[in-house]
Amino acid sequence: MVNREKRYSPSESYFGIPWRIKIQRSGPDFAAFLCCKKTEKSENFQVYFEMKLVSVLGTEEKIKKTSFKILDLKDGNDGYGWDFMNWEDVENKFLVNGSIRMECNVELREIRRKSSRKFDDQEVSDVVLVVEEKKFYVSKLFLSFQSTYFRALFLGNFLESTKSEIRLEDVDSESFQFFLELLHGEPSITDQNIEQILRLADMFDTPTATRRCEEYLMLFPTKIPLKTKTRLAVQYHLEDLKQKCLNEVKTIADIPDILSIPLKELDFRLARSMLRKA
Repeated sequence: MVNREKRYSPSESYFGIPWRIKIQRSGPDFAAFLCCKKTEKSENFQVYFEMKLVSVLGTEEKIKKTSFKILDLKDGNDGYGWDFMNWEDVENKFLVNGSIRMECNVELREIRRKSSRKFDDQEVSDVVLVVEEKKFYVSKLFLSFQSTYFRALFLGNFLESTKSEIRLEDVDSESFQFFLELLHGEPSITDQNIEQILRLADMFDTPTATRRCEEYLMLFPTKIPLKTKTRLAVQYHLEDLKQKCLNEVKTIADIPDILSIPLKELDFRLARSMLRKA
C-alpha cells in the first residue's frame, strides 16, 4: 500500500445499517476504521465494538474496545478508528510470500437506540402513565382513538379514569417508549424490538401499531428468519404475513424450521399448506 491509500471491505448490513471496514496507510503508520453510512434511521445509534487483525500465520494484533455515536460522525468522515500500528511492523508481522493478508474481525457489542421523541411535555398532556420508574406525559384523547384498552381505561367506569397518574404493570419502559413513538408516527421499529412492540400492540389493542409491524416484516429488508416471521404471523394473527411466509417456502428444506415452532403456536392450516407446496 502506498501512503494515504485506502481499501474497503465489502459492505454488510446489520441492524438495518450498512457497515464496512477501512484500512489505510498513513505515513509511517497503519490505520483501521469501522465505517457505517449515516442515515435517518442510524443517527440515534451508539455502537460498541472491538477490532483485531489476524494474519494467516496466526499473528494477532488486538485493538482496545471502544464506542462511538453515529450522530457524531462528521461530514466526510464515515468511520471511527486509529493509527494503531507502525507500517514496518505490519510488513514484518503480516507479510507472507510478498503480500499482506489480513482478517479484520469486528463484533458489534451493543447498539443502543436513543429516543426519537420525548414524552415529557406537561402542558399538552392530561394524564401521566408510569411504566417502571419512567413517566410518560400523554394525551387521553389521542391514545383513546388508537386503543380500545386506553379508551376503556380513560373513558370507562374504572377508578383509573379519574386519576391524573396511572401505573401500567407488566410493561417494559423502553419497549413502551418505542410503542408510543410508533403511534406518534416515528420510525421506531427495528429487528430487535419488533416482538416487544407487537406484544404491546396486542396487549393494548392498537390496530395501527400492529399493521405497521406487519408492514415492516413484509416490506423492509430484515435479518429476521422465516421461522420467526411465521411464528409472529400466527401468534398475532397477521394474515398477510402468513401468506408471504407461505410464498417464501420454496423447497422441503425450508420446512423443518417451521415445524419446530411449538405446537401451541403453530397454525396447522398454514403448516399443511407449506407441506403441500414443498
